[in-house]
Amino acid sequence: MRAISLASRFMVTLVVSAVLPLLLYGWFSLRGMRAQIDEQVVRVFLPQLAADHAQKIEAHLDRMDQSCALVREIARRALANRGELAAFAQQIELVPDLLDNHLDLLMVADSHGRIVYWEDGQRLDPDAHCRRAALVPESVADTDWFRRAREQGGKVHVAWGRSPYLHRGPDFRSMDPASYHLGLALDVPGPDAEPGVLFALLRWAEVQQVLDEARDVLATTAKLPSARVLLIGRNGVVRGHTDRSRYGLPLEPPELAAALCAAEDQGRTEFVDTGGRIWRAGFAPAGRGPERSFVLGVAVPEAELFAESDRFEQVLLMAIAVTIAVLVFWSLVASRAIVAPVRALVSATRRIAAGDLDVSVSRRGGPELGELATAFNQMAHELAAGRVRLAAAEREQAWAEMARQVAHEIKNPLQPMRLAAQMLQRARADGDPRAEVIAARLAKTVLEQTDELDRIAGEFRAFGGVAKAALLPVRLDDWLGELRARCAGLFASRPLELAFEPGAGGAVVAIDGNALARVFVNLLQNAIEAAPGGVRANVVSARRGEHAIVRVVDDGPGVAEDVRVRLFDPYFTTKSSGTGLGLAICRRLVEAQGGSIRLVASAPGHTEFEIQLPLCDEAAL
Repeated sequence: MRAISLASRFMVTLVVSAVLPLLLYGWFSLRGMRAQIDEQVVRVFLPQLAADHAQKIEAHLDRMDQSCALVREIARRALANRGELAAFAQQIELVPDLLDNHLDLLMVADSHGRIVYWEDGQRLDPDAHCRRAALVPESVADTDWFRRAREQGGKVHVAWGRSPYLHRGPDFRSMDPASYHLGLALDVPGPDAEPGVLFALLRWAEVQQVLDEARDVLATTAKLPSARVLLIGRNGVVRGHTDRSRYGLPLEPPELAAALCAAEDQGRTEFVDTGGRIWRAGFAPAGRGPERSFVLGVAVPEAELFAESDRFEQVLLMAIAVTIAVLVFWSLVASRAIVAPVRALVSATRRIAAGDLDVSVSRRGGPELGELATAFNQMAHELAAGRVRLAAAEREQAWAEMARQVAHEIKNPLQPMRLAAQMLQRARADGDPRAEVIAARLAKTVLEQTDELDRIAGEFRAFGGVAKAALLPVRLDDWLGELRARCAGLFASRPLELAFEPGAGGAVVAIDGNALARVFVNLLQNAIEAAPGGVRANVVSARRGEHAIVRVVDDGPGVAEDVRVRLFDPYFTTKSSGTGLGLAICRRLVEAQGGSIRLVASAPGHTEFEIQLPLCDEAAL
């Protein structure tokens, strides 16, 4: 887990240290880019573009006013001399492109309002000339523009729209900019005190052309294909639009119309269309007088306006994602390069802890981990060498201890034999008649002590090397029943009351019967020696999971608490005689059969040993 935690921390540190600055840079860059676009485009470019084209339209209308003023002078001379009206058409041709491109209708009315001259523009459909001629009235004396021009003098602008002098049903809405005009009336002084009036219809298609040019600039140069350029009167009606279907309709949405109608100077606004899109708009007012005053607006969808910053954001996010992926991959590779040697060291450490000192790790992971691996290998080598030295020292110590124990144990049987031999020797030297009795006692003592020497030699031999157990499968309760019968005969002359409680059922174990019987005999022997006045022992069997359990319980005085920890140590005994190898040999015999033995509890009147043996399949019987 520590290695994984190290790799995770390394990966998180690498990703955060690399990606966080990139995120901060991207965030500040996006904010700066959007602020720059908002400042340069929305606040400056759009209003300025609207103002430039509004001035362009205003300049065009002023030029038309000047051209009409020149025609007014020609008309004045024509009205002063009726004979010159025939040459009027030839004289106005001196005004460049007037009827060819800029005017669709030119009329001259005398002081009584009678139309003394009219001519339609060259761009109008020549096949409809007769129809247009029928629309021209004989007198305009009752028209508002005629009265105003005569009364006010100077220029009088006529409302924008479809003229009744060119179209039947002028209230019908058309989507063709050529169907719309802006009228202009100028008083024409005559020979008498009463002036006449010059009336002209300016082609509105030329204004629409200015709007289309502005839209082309936005679409091609600024890469804003959905941009709209529009022109409205102060009443909110669309007089020009890049979308021809909007002609003659109130501007939508109302908040945009309200902002443009109230405009006194160039500015900006934003609105939401019916589709939910947000638009940014710049506008500029132009024109003089109620009929000629207008506001030009330039509107761009916010999505297109900030498309570059959005693309930059996408590229940035993609770059961040790729960076994170590369960093994660690299951190995994790098962390594995770090973790693999660490895991190898952990595995090698566990092998050493398990006792396998013949282990080494390769030098990987750079100089630092390489030095650690070298130090580890050196440690393992020194541990192996130390174990060899320790084993040799332990063997020497064990042999020395065994020699000391053997010498100590042999002394005990030899002492009575020596005393008996000395007594026999002294009796024979003194001619003591009891020499034969002493000789018989010596022989008996030699036999008894020889048996003791043989027992001592047997215990040392058993502890020095337990033979490999010959395991045979048996039913545990049946075998314990046979063992109880054997022990009853073996301890018939001893103060032992032995009971057996079978509880393992049909549990089958693989055991070496003779070796395991020696273990039980040793436990019962110790119980008898601990309670010379008599002891009751109970052997209880049971089954626990995958093991069979045998408990040997006696009611003896128990084992002292300070003795319990060393109970199974070799050469440890609390008795005045004996080698101290009995329980140590018992543990070896049980472990050789795959089991274990331990002291479960000990107190006066209750001492309990537990032997645990692995179960085997009944088919092995």
